[in-house]
Amino acid sequence: MIRDRNPIRRGDDGRIRHIDVPALMQSPDGFARLRSALEELGERLPDREIHDEPPWLIAPETSRDCVLWKVRRGAAALRGFTDWYRTQAPDRRRCFRERYPEPRNWAGFYDSLA
Repeated sequence: MIRDRNPIRRGDDGRIRHIDVPALMQSPDGFARLRSALEELGERLPDREIHDEPPWLIAPETSRDCVLWKVRRGAAALRGFTDWYRTQAPDRRRCFRERYPEPRNWAGFYDSLA
Protein backbone atom coordinates (compact mmCIF):
# COMPACT_ATOMS: atom_id res chain seq x y z
CA MET A 1 0.00 0.00 0.00
CA ILE A 2 1.36 3.40 -0.97
CA ARG A 3 1.13 5.90 1.82
CA ASP A 4 -0.02 9.41 1.00
CA ARG A 5 2.76 11.70 2.19
CA ASN A 6 0.73 14.89 1.91
CA PRO A 7 0.15 16.15 5.47
CA ILE A 8 -3.00 17.97 4.33
CA ARG A 9 -5.52 15.29 3.49
CA ARG A 10 -8.73 16.00 1.64
CA GLY A 11 -11.99 14.12 1.30
CA ASP A 12 -13.57 13.06 -1.98
CA ASP A 13 -15.28 16.45 -2.08
CA GLY A 14 -11.92 18.24 -2.05
CA ARG A 15 -12.38 19.72 1.42
CA ILE A 16 -9.66 19.47 4.04
CA ARG A 17 -10.32 16.57 6.41
CA HIS A 18 -7.07 16.32 8.35
CA ILE A 19 -3.89 18.33 8.85
CA ASP A 20 -0.83 16.50 10.18
CA VAL A 21 0.85 19.57 11.67
CA PRO A 22 4.09 17.87 12.85
CA ALA A 23 4.63 16.38 9.38
CA LEU A 24 3.74 19.67 7.72
CA MET A 25 6.32 21.53 9.81
CA GLN A 26 9.04 19.26 8.41
CA SER A 27 8.72 20.86 4.97
CA PRO A 28 10.45 24.17 4.18
CA ASP A 29 7.15 25.84 3.30
CA GLY A 30 5.25 24.22 6.18
CA PHE A 31 4.16 27.42 7.93
CA ALA A 32 2.88 28.97 4.72
CA ARG A 33 0.98 25.80 3.81
CA LEU A 34 -0.50 25.59 7.31
CA ARG A 35 -1.59 29.24 7.20
CA SER A 36 -3.20 28.67 3.81
CA ALA A 37 -5.00 25.53 5.00
CA LEU A 38 -6.31 27.28 8.12
CA GLU A 39 -7.57 30.19 6.03
CA GLU A 40 -9.32 27.74 3.72
CA LEU A 41 -10.98 26.08 6.70
CA GLY A 42 -12.15 29.42 8.01
CA GLU A 43 -13.65 30.40 4.66
CA ARG A 44 -16.05 27.45 4.92
CA LEU A 45 -18.04 29.27 7.55
CA PRO A 46 -20.33 32.16 6.71
CA ASP A 47 -19.90 35.55 8.36
CA ARG A 48 -22.66 35.74 10.93
CA GLU A 49 -24.29 38.66 12.69
CA ILE A 50 -26.53 36.59 14.96
CA HIS A 51 -25.03 33.62 16.75
CA ASP A 52 -28.11 31.76 17.96
CA GLU A 53 -27.30 28.38 16.40
CA PRO A 54 -25.07 25.82 18.07
CA PRO A 55 -21.79 25.21 16.24
CA TRP A 56 -22.69 21.66 15.21
CA LEU A 57 -25.48 23.07 13.05
CA ILE A 58 -23.13 25.53 11.35
CA ALA A 59 -20.50 22.90 10.47
CA PRO A 60 -22.03 19.47 11.19
CA GLU A 61 -19.01 17.49 9.98
CA THR A 62 -16.76 18.95 12.68
CA SER A 63 -16.13 17.95 16.25
CA ARG A 64 -15.68 20.14 19.28
CA ASP A 65 -11.88 19.96 19.13
CA CYS A 66 -11.62 20.65 15.38
CA VAL A 67 -9.09 23.31 14.44
CA LEU A 68 -11.87 25.06 12.49
CA TRP A 69 -13.19 26.47 15.79
CA LYS A 70 -9.80 27.94 16.69
CA VAL A 71 -9.18 30.11 13.62
CA ARG A 72 -10.77 33.25 12.18
CA ARG A 73 -14.44 32.79 11.31
CA GLY A 74 -14.69 29.58 13.31
CA ALA A 75 -13.30 31.24 16.42
CA ALA A 76 -15.58 34.24 15.87
CA ALA A 77 -18.63 32.00 15.42
CA LEU A 78 -17.85 29.98 18.53
CA ARG A 79 -17.16 33.10 20.59
CA GLY A 80 -20.35 34.72 19.27
CA PHE A 81 -22.46 31.71 20.19
CA THR A 82 -20.83 31.45 23.62
CA ASP A 83 -21.48 35.13 24.34
CA TRP A 84 -25.07 34.86 23.09
CA TYR A 85 -25.77 31.69 25.08
CA ARG A 86 -24.44 33.18 28.30
CA THR A 87 -26.86 36.12 28.00
CA GLN A 88 -29.89 33.81 27.95
CA ALA A 89 -32.01 33.27 31.05
CA PRO A 90 -31.73 29.80 32.66
CA ASP A 91 -35.17 28.68 31.45
CA ARG A 92 -34.33 29.79 27.91
CA ARG A 93 -31.04 27.88 28.07
CA ARG A 94 -32.89 24.76 29.20
CA CYS A 95 -35.34 25.04 26.30
CA PHE A 96 -32.46 25.65 23.90
CA ARG A 97 -30.59 22.58 25.16
CA GLU A 98 -33.71 20.47 24.67
CA ARG A 99 -34.25 21.80 21.17
CA TYR A 100 -30.59 21.41 20.16
CA PRO A 101 -29.10 18.47 22.10
CA GLU A 102 -25.36 18.02 21.91
CA PRO A 103 -24.16 15.39 19.45
CA ARG A 104 -21.83 12.78 20.92
CA ASN A 105 -18.70 14.55 19.63
CA TRP A 106 -19.81 17.77 21.38
CA ALA A 107 -20.65 16.17 24.74
CA GLY A 108 -20.19 18.56 27.67
CA PHE A 109 -20.19 21.67 25.50
CA TYR A 110 -23.17 23.37 27.16
CA ASP A 111 -21.80 22.63 30.62
CA SER A 112 -18.47 24.19 29.62
CA LEU A 113 -20.29 27.48 28.93
CA ALA A 114 -21.69 27.82 32.44
